[in-house]
Amino acid sequence: MMNEFKNILVAIDTRREVHPVVTESVELAQQNGGKLHIVDVAPEFPWTVKLTMPDHEHIHNLVVKEKSESLETIAAPLRETGLEVTTNVLEGKSSVEIIREVTRNGHDLVMRAAKGSDSRSSAFFGNTGSRLLRQCPCSVWLVSENTRLDFKHLLACVNTSSDDAMDQELNQRVFDLAAMIQRIHKSKLSIIHSWNIWNEQMLKGRLGQERFAEVEQKTLQVVNERLDDFLSTQQADEINVALKKGDTDEVITEFAKSESVDLIILGTVAKSGVTGIVTGSCAEEILNQIECSVLALKPSSFVSPVQLD
Repeated sequence: MMNEFKNILVAIDTRREVHPVVTESVELAQQNGGKLHIVDVAPEFPWTVKLTMPDHEHIHNLVVKEKSESLETIAAPLRETGLEVTTNVLEGKSSVEIIREVTRNGHDLVMRAAKGSDSRSSAFFGNTGSRLLRQCPCSVWLVSENTRLDFKHLLACVNTSSDDAMDQELNQRVFDLAAMIQRIHKSKLSIIHSWNIWNEQMLKGRLGQERFAEVEQKTLQVVNERLDDFLSTQQADEINVALKKGDTDEVITEFAKSESVDLIILGTVAKSGVTGIVTGSCAEEILNQIECSVLALKPSSFVSPVQLD
């Protein structure tokens, strides 16, 4: 449910003139009786600057002071509405310090604006967004500045073909959140499930066209039945169901672009067995190809590789 988000960290760049991510976080906190912690990050100067600029510490302190004052300017009118708002300027590498702040304060959601065209990365959400997706211990909401805040079309991504407990946990949380946002914004809600045939080319060559067609038809039938079984236990307003054959990242990104999706809600699961590393092959590929907002949920068992000093 949306009310699992009560202690929200909002990471912004105070150099920008507008902060739609703050607007969205305020609405979420007010609906849930939650609180906000708004932060910006003052990066450390590289060693070359430290060697060549004798007053680098003074300059760094000025940057921290300016960011702190900007954060308080943003927070002050929000506090007047009765919302609990704190601020902090973090110092160091953005993704690492945001994750450490999450761990220190027990945040259940990080909200961050996309870097967009300002990003040094080719990805719309930038390197920090990708690192948060992989390593942040709580859910991450990456807000696109191109997206309407009154979401018109939501896309919830589920995998009901899996018997894995983490997948089942995330399926339920993804659906619950999508249904809640749908009710709040009166949005169109689409549920998408990709499917494919294991080792399709090999099976085609071994089984022949007719036998392979039977396997393909049976696979689709099973996938469809399992998705129907899951949806039959859920409650939401009208749902558009899309069951599409293909690689998950390609299916989701193509659908999101063609159907003008404003917000994608998905789960990120560590399949490699390496603690704290979320599958980059799917969730991160999606992040690299779309320009709408993304809400990525982590399983309750997730452990971040970034630890406090």
